Amino acid sequence: MVHLYYWLVASLAVSASNLHSINRHRLQLIPPPSNDSFYAVPGNIGTFAPGDIIKHREPPSRISAYGWTPTHVQKAYQILYRTTDSRKNPTAAVLTALIPPDADYNKVVSLQMAEDSATIDCGPSYTMLLSAQNNPLLISNITQLQLLVAEAALVKKWIVIVPDHEGPKGSFTASKMTGHAILDGIRATLQSHHVTGIGSNPKIGLWGYSGGGAATQIAVEMQEHYAPELEIAGAAMGGLSSLKNASGIFSINKGPSAALIPSALLGLASQHPELQKAIDQSLKPEFRELFYSPLHQCLQASSMLFSYQDILGMFRNESIPGLTAELIKAWNEESQDGASKIKAPLYVYQSVVDHLSSIQGIDALVRDYCNQGFNVHYERANSPNLSHVKYGILGVPGAVSWLQDRLDGKEASRGCLYHTDTTSTLDPNMAALYPRNISDALYGIISSSI
Repeated sequence: MVHLYYWLVASLAVSASNLHSINRHRLQLIPPPSNDSFYAVPGNIGTFAPGDIIKHREPPSRISAYGWTPTHVQKAYQILYRTTDSRKNPTAAVLTALIPPDADYNKVVSLQMAEDSATIDCGPSYTMLLSAQNNPLLISNITQLQLLVAEAALVKKWIVIVPDHEGPKGSFTASKMTGHAILDGIRATLQSHHVTGIGSNPKIGLWGYSGGGAATQIAVEMQEHYAPELEIAGAAMGGLSSLKNASGIFSINKGPSAALIPSALLGLASQHPELQKAIDQSLKPEFRELFYSPLHQCLQASSMLFSYQDILGMFRNESIPGLTAELIKAWNEESQDGASKIKAPLYVYQSVVDHLSSIQGIDALVRDYCNQGFNVHYERANSPNLSHVKYGILGVPGAVSWLQDRLDGKEASRGCLYHTDTTSTLDPNMAALYPRNISDALYGIISSSI
């Protein structure tokens, strides 16, 4: 659920900035989703079934990671489709389909990118566009880094779909909205042959890291209840959160990831009016504008405002118990209706030194999955210098290799397989996918002491 890329990936942006200069005065500005009619939920949304395609288009600006257009994106489409929010109301979300040259139209990976923001304007369908990267409030190095990850799947000739899984209200931490958007995105993909060329019965994989890993976890746990007809060949998820309850989000207060607190509260409140009311009533007046700023900017900009700040200090002391109670209530409502069984085999990858997650908590999660009879391959990285961000990069080849076996039809190992990952250096084959400036920056991140 939580992560913070910004403090490391800023170096990547700086190192890669000379790759392609951007003429900011001549670059066409594309309106963000909140002002783009393509994203609007139609008034007759209730007449569509979950996963139905409402409309589609080619992206209005080229897709870019640090000024570079991924080599293996030949075509791309944005698709607006019907889904369901956390309150069981019909709504709509957007996915981006990335089509590589010589695509295998029978292999699809749904890549859940970490958004961790409380506005529709930070959905990856927008933040992966070059035009968005000219907006200081909406630029997202997080999305750009994850586009590098997508390239590792596209080079395999897989079609990659990227859902805006937080939905039209930026409902970060609202699990039901997230799970529905992902699963309905797959349903929409299965109906998209006239748009994307994807076959009627492709092999489907799920993949995500950090906030995207949490979203992937939600989807596989909800599948049996919400979309039992879907056949998912496998799900790879890493950088997971070990938080077990709603109030645990406050544990990152005054730390480098403190920006996630207002984003999480506001995202969840978008689906829970009583929580929104509690926030309104609890905030000290002098902090109101600052606290609500994530409604208009992405995590990168929020991190510059909130990192190491006392977020709890922005609320009146006497109101915190009531706020916490509403937070727990909303969190518990989001946890209802989960599946009792995970059908898809899982690949879980985690660093033992992840600053955002207790390895003991992830170990316990995997043990619980194993005790329930799920099929799990657990990669536990033990290098002492593998931070959350670093393993998000170094763990990519392992996840891709495992997904390739699943998409090739190879059966996953039965039961639970535990493996210690001793990786500590960037795979040269992965580095070779990118221009020199970007690969040098990746090597620099991995070798840094942070």
